[in-house]
Amino acid sequence: MSYLYNPLRSSTGSVLRRQEDEVASLSKFHLLCLTISIGGLQVVWATVMAEGSSYLISLGLQPSVISLAWLAGPICGTILQPYIGYKSDFCSHRWGRRRPFMIYGTIATIICINFLSWTSEIVQLIIYVFGASVQGFGSIFVVQVLAIALVWALNIAIQPVQSSIRALIVDSCPDSQATQANSFASFAVIVGSAIGYGCGFIEMPKFAEWLHDPQFKGLCLIASISLGATVMITSTMIEEKPVGIDSAEFERSGVLQIWREIWKSIQTLPPTIKTICAVQFFAWLAWFPFLFNNVLLYEAQILLEKMGPPSTKFYNALKDQSIRHAILAILVFSLVALGANICLPYLITDGRNSPFLELKSEKITPVADLVSSSPDAGERRLRRGLTLPRAWMISHIISALGLFGATLGNSFMASVSLISLLGISWTLTQWAPFALISAEIALSSDSIPFDIEDCPSDQSDTSKTVDLRPKAGVTMAIHNVAIATPQMFSALVTASIFWGSRKLW
Repeated sequence: MSYLYNPLRSSTGSVLRRQEDEVASLSKFHLLCLTISIGGLQVVWATVMAEGSSYLISLGLQPSVISLAWLAGPICGTILQPYIGYKSDFCSHRWGRRRPFMIYGTIATIICINFLSWTSEIVQLIIYVFGASVQGFGSIFVVQVLAIALVWALNIAIQPVQSSIRALIVDSCPDSQATQANSFASFAVIVGSAIGYGCGFIEMPKFAEWLHDPQFKGLCLIASISLGATVMITSTMIEEKPVGIDSAEFERSGVLQIWREIWKSIQTLPPTIKTICAVQFFAWLAWFPFLFNNVLLYEAQILLEKMGPPSTKFYNALKDQSIRHAILAILVFSLVALGANICLPYLITDGRNSPFLELKSEKITPVADLVSSSPDAGERRLRRGLTLPRAWMISHIISALGLFGATLGNSFMASVSLISLLGISWTLTQWAPFALISAEIALSSDSIPFDIEDCPSDQSDTSKTVDLRPKAGVTMAIHNVAIATPQMFSALVTASIFWGSRKLW
């Protein structure tokens, strides 16, 4: 490391606010270095979403069991991320507050995803050493159990990486660049998705016949390299800024005390962030089954279009073709999202203010544009009308229409066209909520111009403002809870549908 991180110490009850002039604006190169790691993490997610379900099916697991296995992600996100966010907010490691969680989590993620791809070979090697049959029921059962355990381990390992990257973006950027930084992060996520799904569409080389699913093994290797390289870039190029923390108070806190503090943080969130979390809860009820089960949509479509002999060879060919169709559709979806990410920042007005402040600014804005004879007045009115919250609202309408249309059509091209429209919504899903939350965190910091210790007692007693800047990790983790919680409900519903359909057939 090129430097050592020395956290500022603050006395209990005081608030140290990082002034805007203390944080220099980041160049586009440094913004890219700051956000590129979340693109590497998205390659891992894209690999799991594109090939994870089909890989588990190839191990003999039923779709209903696989849906329950994917509960690992939302459960870990709901339980672990707030705790990890709180721990990182008060971390006094010499590498910084976020960097240790990011680096160690990356190492664990790389180990888990590669062990998952080699599950069958590892179990068969162990069984062969002990002289048992590698084709028996016991061997298959152990492979399935180990695969599910590694799915859980992978989702646990990802949590500190995801939490620390998002918090680091908030920590490292000045308030004026919050929206731009999250736009870069959205761009990195979409590029990561395109890389992950694009590699999934390409057939990986088969080195040996005895290898089980070499396609998934190759994709996991690519995902590991992508994550490791991007996290290394962020860790070496971005310097964490010291923030006032009370480490002595934190060290005396037990697990129950930490969770009480997290619950207190949830209760004291600004109304805007609470509204964003509510919107995310309902939005991800739809996103989760789409991202993890899109292969099944194309299996149904191909089965309707093609009929063949009821043989294992026919259904294996059907599965391979449906996987390629699904990955191609998601690849087009990612490319549309990439185009939307490039174009939308030029169409949307500055989103640094919260939705409430935008409404206030509209009320007090002079009506000069309405009576101005300038030819640019109409363009200014159009740009002022398409704010980031409004664009995010429109994206939900597009999501509803696209998902509903994709379930009705039986044509591959029709479904790809509808799913590609969801790329616009996906861009705003990866950009708008994070940018708005970052803006609210900045506003909470701006509203405290001095230390509480220095203000008069009557003002300090009546002040209800909470500075969210030192607790960005907890705030972003609470937002992730709003994303992860509906995924648990969605996974249970999906598993019930698969189980019921299997009983009917």
